[in-house]
Amino acid sequence: VAKTIDQAIGYARMAISRPILLGVSQVAAKNGPPIGGFAVLDAGDRKSEFVSVVSKLEEMIGEKIVDVDAGALKLRQFEGNDGVPLYWGWIGNQFIIAVNDAEKVVAKSVSKPKSSAPACLAKLPAAGDALIFHGDYQKISKLIETFVREEEGDEEAGMFAKAMKGLGLSDLKTMTARVGFAGTEIVAQGLLEMPKPTCGVFAACKPVDLAWLRVVDSRAVTASVGNWDPAGLYDTIMTTLKSVLPEEDYSEIQEGIAGLESQINLRIRGDLLASLAGPTVSYAVPAGVVPEAPMGGFVVLAKLRDGAAFEKAMTAVGELVGQNAHGMLQIGSQTRDDGRTVHVWTIAPLAMAGMAPTWSIVSDHVVLGSNETLCDQGAAQLVSKAADAKSLLDAEGYKKVAAQLPKELLGFTYTDSQVQFNQIMMQARQFWPMAVMMASQGGFKLPAMLPSLTQIAKDMGPSCSYSYYGSDGLYTYHRGPGIEVTLATVAGGAIGAGVAMPALARAREQARFVASMNNLKQIGLGLHMYAEDNDGEFPSELDQIKRYVQNEKVFESPRKPDYFDGPSYLYVSDQSQKADHANVLAYENPEYAWDQVAVVFVDGHVERLDSDEFQSRLEATYERLGRPMPGQESEEEQGQEEEDSEDEEDSGDQEQTEGEEEGQPVVFAWPQM
Repeated sequence: VAKTIDQAIGYARMAISRPILLGVSQVAAKNGPPIGGFAVLDAGDRKSEFVSVVSKLEEMIGEKIVDVDAGALKLRQFEGNDGVPLYWGWIGNQFIIAVNDAEKVVAKSVSKPKSSAPACLAKLPAAGDALIFHGDYQKISKLIETFVREEEGDEEAGMFAKAMKGLGLSDLKTMTARVGFAGTEIVAQGLLEMPKPTCGVFAACKPVDLAWLRVVDSRAVTASVGNWDPAGLYDTIMTTLKSVLPEEDYSEIQEGIAGLESQINLRIRGDLLASLAGPTVSYAVPAGVVPEAPMGGFVVLAKLRDGAAFEKAMTAVGELVGQNAHGMLQIGSQTRDDGRTVHVWTIAPLAMAGMAPTWSIVSDHVVLGSNETLCDQGAAQLVSKAADAKSLLDAEGYKKVAAQLPKELLGFTYTDSQVQFNQIMMQARQFWPMAVMMASQGGFKLPAMLPSLTQIAKDMGPSCSYSYYGSDGLYTYHRGPGIEVTLATVAGGAIGAGVAMPALARAREQARFVASMNNLKQIGLGLHMYAEDNDGEFPSELDQIKRYVQNEKVFESPRKPDYFDGPSYLYVSDQSQKADHANVLAYENPEYAWDQVAVVFVDGHVERLDSDEFQSRLEATYERLGRPMPGQESEEEQGQEEEDSEDEEDSGDQEQTEGEEEGQPVVFAWPQM
């Protein structure tokens, strides 16, 4: 198995070393789903290596494979090819494999001469392409609608179409992305083709003004600006639901919202969402730059239409959450010297990490900080009119990325990648020992220390991401050293590891259990081979069967911990092949196998038993053999020990009484000098 896995990894590495095209297409299938998948690999000058690999894989599969013609093309497929068809083969230096393409459309398309580049890529400039994605949204939407119609019926398919139209998604055309490199930086560009003016959810997105970054602390490691109309977005969603859902279902939603609003004495749309104007700025401060907030944190500033209405709404929300938090949330308010009120939401677990969400109304903005210090600093930065006041607009990194930007941006994010990377590494070093310990418990080995990546960080520049409307639709752009991609990968990896490591640990334990049961199977065979040579009698000691067992490693259980010095398996001696077949013959040592125990019985079969069931079976075995369990004494021996113990106690009492009568102490005394 290990060899097969290594081979598969080697083949995968070999494949990704060459250009690969992966795709999904719509097909007119009589049987099966109306979609097909395909892959095209350009082997180039390594074709002979790939031909050899494909031949080996065909041999490993073990099924009969036949040649099939597609015009002048020679392809391969399984004999019969029943169900969803699959074929593969070579067209020049290109290896293709396709699923659910009975008409061989993919193969025929690959064999035709191609232009230098697809037309869809002409709208995005190239930057040393490493990855390209293109999707036809209209076809994807129609495909989903077809699935819904086949599975749920015409009514549900109609609801899907109405929902797409109401949300403004029905007019989208194509989605294209190109990712490449410009020197040491990653450049990612995207285009969501759509008509203008926009509608649906896209209509709620408004242009931003980079001058808003004046309110951002100059020491910020990352900052973003956006401008969404929350009330308009709410209206779009509710209008879409009304057009899609049956009247009864929509009425239930309305009643539920009305009930919640009545409970908190607040109109969600009219009081809370309508009080927000849209423009929002957020930024993060790294650890160590603010003495009063040593762990760093974040600040969010949002422009308000009605500050009083927002404060009333947030107070009502806080009261509702506090009533249902079972004491976990404590809300307090303080008045600062400048007259503004600061509201602090204290949640015990977050407070231990230096976080206490704090918000305050300042001028026509709400300032939300991850703690009181950052909230106060954010408020001070917002109202500061000092001539020498510094903000992100004065940072050299920001000036570098903002030199050439399109007009009327819809969103913008700036990141000081070097600082962010160093922060990540600092935090990783703090938690690395725990990660090493957890990995070790799961059976994995990690290096004791993280390597130094200072050389990588010193050349990192800032990064920026932004979006804007162009002539063909919504464009997105990112340029930077790729730390954001790394963050996403690390986060995904952490989540995946959190899920996978326990599963892998369980799988590893199951594999060890199977190996241990196989060991007991071999031990059982060895015992019976010994008995065949000794008038049906099993040996008095387990090590007497060593010459009948080919590998002495079977006497060591892979489940036994390294720290455990006792034997892996215990043996019930003084039995023969004529003994009750339900008798236990050998078993894992319960001192380490405390939860479940692998057991081999006299008849040679092996079982895995829960500890209680095992104990019951073992007791029954010794009862049939007419002798006590190991570690247990006969009733006569126990009775004799109890009598001896009582005699000793009586003797001690008598001596103590005599000592007391003579006035002697009953405890030891220091010796006379």
